[in-house]
Amino acid sequence: MRIIVFGGTGWLGHNIVLQLLDAGHDVTICSRGQKKLFLDEVAKVKTVTADKKDEAAVREIFKTPYDAVVDSVPALESIGHIRKYAGNISRYIHCSSTGGYAPLPFVPCDETAPYGGFEKTSGWAAKAVYDNEVMRLFHEEGFPATVIRPCYITGPGMLPMDNQGGRRKDYIADIIAEKTLDVPDNGLSLLQPIHVKDLAHSFALALQTPRSTGQIYNICLSHAVTLVRYHEITAAALGKKAHLNFIPLEDMVKKYAGKIHETGLRFLATHMCFTIEKAVRDLGYKPHCTPEEAISETARWAAEQN
Repeated sequence: MRIIVFGGTGWLGHNIVLQLLDAGHDVTICSRGQKKLFLDEVAKVKTVTADKKDEAAVREIFKTPYDAVVDSVPALESIGHIRKYAGNISRYIHCSSTGGYAPLPFVPCDETAPYGGFEKTSGWAAKAVYDNEVMRLFHEEGFPATVIRPCYITGPGMLPMDNQGGRRKDYIADIIAEKTLDVPDNGLSLLQPIHVKDLAHSFALALQTPRSTGQIYNICLSHAVTLVRYHEITAAALGKKAHLNFIPLEDMVKKYAGKIHETGLRFLATHMCFTIEKAVRDLGYKPHCTPEEAISETARWAAEQN
């Protein structure tokens, strides 16, 4: 299958490219040429430098026929351009997020839950627009769309989630120094990771599974852990002990006002817990590791970087 991957030089994107190459596909990367970190890993892959929001550029790209399109970071403009110029592609798959389900109406949550965005001004709200648009195109025009919604992405290549809802560089240093970390509320909110390699593999599985067309899949590891457990696992991976200080969420928001992204902190205190039954059934999806293993691996990788 001839596939073009938009955003194929990013953290997730380059992992998708490597998975598709391993599966024997003919892969081309399209990127704006701004992300350099993972270029060496895909240096031998055919690459087109273009902005997918530029209609003329997309029109030029699809003068070369492709069987499928993968977009790791979709935009409303690019969806329209791809629909207009990609010809008779057999598959279109883009990456979304489980964040739009929050606050979860039930646990574990599944793909039947309402999806609108954690906060109306957040990036999750925009993802709801993108997902709705490709599903509308599928139902009205037969556009062969599939949406992948990952949980918190982890694994080598990106810093781990910190205690403030971001990915600050000194989080691992604080763990190693056994500093006391503020944690919102009682630390019992749920966090369910997805290893970046398993997420990338889910795209390859969806591409080879015709029944995935017109479907949305939540992609996570097997189960969720509490924030307390998350920090404990991270510390234990480095031979340390987690020291946690529990603060009511609103007090923590005030304490860190102007220093962190408030939406990230509020989201951290919100349950994220999903079933992957649909992906297992339809795609044959099977994570290669447990959440505990993924958290530990990421902690060790981040420590090595520092």
